[in-house]
Amino acid sequence: MILPKEQVYRYLRHIIMPEISGPGQKKLIESTGLVVSSSLENASPLLYYLTASGIGRIYVTAEKFNQGFLSLKENLEDLNPDIKIEFLNDTTALPTGEKIDFAVFINNFKAVKHLKEIPAILAATRPWKGYIRTVKRAGLLDDPLPGTMEGESERGSAGVVFSRCFAGTICAIEAVKLCLNIGRLLEAPLYFDLYSMEFKTGEFINEFAKDDTREDPAERERLSRSKVLIVGTGGLGSPAALALTLAGVGTIGLVDSDAVEISNLNRQILHSTSRVGMLKVESAEAFLKKINPEVNVVKYPTRFDRENALEIIRDYDVIIDGVDNLPTRYLLNDACVLAGKPLAEAGVLRFEGLGMTVVPGEGPCYRCVFPKMPPPGSIPSCSETGVLGPVPGVMGSIEAAEAAKILTGHGKLLSGRLLIFDSMELDFKLPDLKRDPGCPVCGRNPSIRDLSGEYEFICEKTEKD
Repeated sequence: MILPKEQVYRYLRHIIMPEISGPGQKKLIESTGLVVSSSLENASPLLYYLTASGIGRIYVTAEKFNQGFLSLKENLEDLNPDIKIEFLNDTTALPTGEKIDFAVFINNFKAVKHLKEIPAILAATRPWKGYIRTVKRAGLLDDPLPGTMEGESERGSAGVVFSRCFAGTICAIEAVKLCLNIGRLLEAPLYFDLYSMEFKTGEFINEFAKDDTREDPAERERLSRSKVLIVGTGGLGSPAALALTLAGVGTIGLVDSDAVEISNLNRQILHSTSRVGMLKVESAEAFLKKINPEVNVVKYPTRFDRENALEIIRDYDVIIDGVDNLPTRYLLNDACVLAGKPLAEAGVLRFEGLGMTVVPGEGPCYRCVFPKMPPPGSIPSCSETGVLGPVPGVMGSIEAAEAAKILTGHGKLLSGRLLIFDSMELDFKLPDLKRDPGCPVCGRNPSIRDLSGEYEFICEKTEKD
């Protein structure tokens, strides 16, 4: 056996993928990364996903180095006790002769010049927006910072949180690809705008540098009075809950009947080794309260089904889909349409993700796009084919951003658009969608008027995506 039994279980969703398998996971465990950031807050989403993915050693340096590193280090070591993480004053303190397999620079590019031979991932973030690029040698960069994109504003805002979380998950994907030499790297920069949900690659794009998504105190106050329900606290629910808690959403409801298992921890960053066996809603609350003691967490340690669906979603402003099987996905869509509740929808499998936002009465619902539920066994689950840990992190972060835009009434939603994400190509496609006038739940003459049927097929016990 290449890996000890516990490590096999921990990284099972990676190991069952031929592109990674046991030898690839062993290589990740033997890899060393360097994270250079303007602050620990900017680096933390990336660090969680590097740790969950199994990178063995991580050095971290941040310009704004506060006492929060002790709590962050504790959380990372609890997520993965095998991690070796060390915080440095600056990159000159790196051990002499240490082989660094990749370096990630987040809004701090000063050290790029003297780390020329190291593969590098660069991220510059602003509220809601950002730029990410990967090069096989940092020395290939003439100017690491494109145009006038000076990096993230230091003022606190929801937009800062969402760009930070999204960029962290993408950088983690690029780090895994660098270590394993798989997929296509972002040698052509990716510019993202979560406010309008636009993604472009190529030369410097000026509109992505403009700070034109300013937020006011009233929006922050609106988030603090809002209630978001997350159905599923696994790979999708974890990053969504993290981002919304950091953004200041006042009440977060969590629905999940499962307990934490060791095989969850390659992607489910709300949970940890010490909380294996604990109900996921309890584990998630412990994590979220630690990063924001003010958040109100409402727990539903129950299965989401047709008997309780409408009652559970009734008091929430926005619903987020983090479920792991198609019957529950259709049930959640139908319940939200019937109750008039906006739904941020996403799903993941292997290296890919899909996302859309359902605004009842305005845009297409899930059934408009996927009219019929596939028969049991026709679509494999992530427990059968695996999932790269940071991929649900990308999609969950997008769901959280969509929820915040619904709550504040600003930004362009994924209503009427389907986001298709390919992490190996680092490609985002956004085809338009239309409402189906014949849709059985939101069409002109709906045949689904309650939740009495069509949800009979129950998946065998699988883990949350």
